[in-house]
Amino acid sequence: MNLTCYIIDDEYHSVEILEKYISQTPGLGLAGSSTNPLMALEELCKITTPDIVFLDVDMPQLNGLDVADLIGSASNIIFTTSYREYAPEAFEKNAVDYLLKPINYPRFLKAVTRVRSDISSPSDEAGVNPFFFVKSNIKGKFNRITVSEILYIENIGNYITIHMNGEKVTTYLTLAEVLSKLPIESFSRIHQSYIINHAVIRSLEYARVRLTGELSIPIGSTYRAAFREKIQPVVLISKRDKGDH
Repeated sequence: MNLTCYIIDDEYHSVEILEKYISQTPGLGLAGSSTNPLMALEELCKITTPDIVFLDVDMPQLNGLDVADLIGSASNIIFTTSYREYAPEAFEKNAVDYLLKPINYPRFLKAVTRVRSDISSPSDEAGVNPFFFVKSNIKGKFNRITVSEILYIENIGNYITIHMNGEKVTTYLTLAEVLSKLPIESFSRIHQSYIINHAVIRSLEYARVRLTGELSIPIGSTYRAAFREKIQPVVLISKRDKGDH
């Protein structure tokens, strides 16, 4: 499997080292590099999205953590830095790995191998993992969320609460951010404040759904048409009744 790489680092020496490692690793190709994060973002808009972005954290003009937000989930982010203290924030950005400078080749190769494994896994072929981690209210601690155990997700102000069987986790995220980590065929946003798991739907009504445990969730008018269209393939209706649907 051939993977394309892009390097964003304000230190020329660090860029040179990563370019050397990429050139000597079979299956890796260099799509480009930049010591200026603003110019890098401009260039990334013009080229095919790279599979891996090696991203320095501490840079002038624009912090690497902010750059990761702008890149989004299109590329696998591997952070490179001289500072250990950025690690919790880096993994909040769903980084694949966090390399401390000076970076040696075995550690570089381990990070790349991790990306290869993630890309080739059956779950990632569908664009999602069977689990993800979210930040807890304890500094440096992240809670594991198993996707299949989610019942629904509720937006509460600047936070979301992920409701699971017998447990709930509150974290600082948006519904859009967490929805990007869920299988699109199994989860739907049906309201400004709710995402639901299709697997726990017990009944459907025009303006609400009832979930396992008799939980009742409203369907917002903005989301109603898209949700009905999405579940249409699994709705069985007699031809004689279609006029009433």
